[in-house]
Amino acid sequence: MTDKTKKQLMQYLHKLAEHYQIPNATLVSFKKRNLLLELLSTKDETAFEIMKDVIESAMILDRIQNDTEKQTKKPEHWNEEVDIAKKVVSFTQEKLNAFIKSEGISN
Repeated sequence: MTDKTKKQLMQYLHKLAEHYQIPNATLVSFKKRNLLLELLSTKDETAFEIMKDVIESAMILDRIQNDTEKQTKKPEHWNEEVDIAKKVVSFTQEKLNAFIKSEGISN
């Protein structure tokens, strides 16, 4: 996963953590995101589930895109998996954006 993608995911997680007043959230790195996700789950289960889904879908897309063996051996199957994973990422991102808007979380 690129650093840009990790940074973007963490910006969303930090935004939610700030909204739910989780202290020192900005000090948490992508590697230690589960700690922050656990703290978020104690504040708002819906926010936790949505953010977890956003991160997991991005990680799945990254894994599929980096599967060079499948890309080489079965390119049509690989392309289909990438397209499906991109749709899931888009869906989870839209769900997160709707949640942020509905909760009045500032950008």
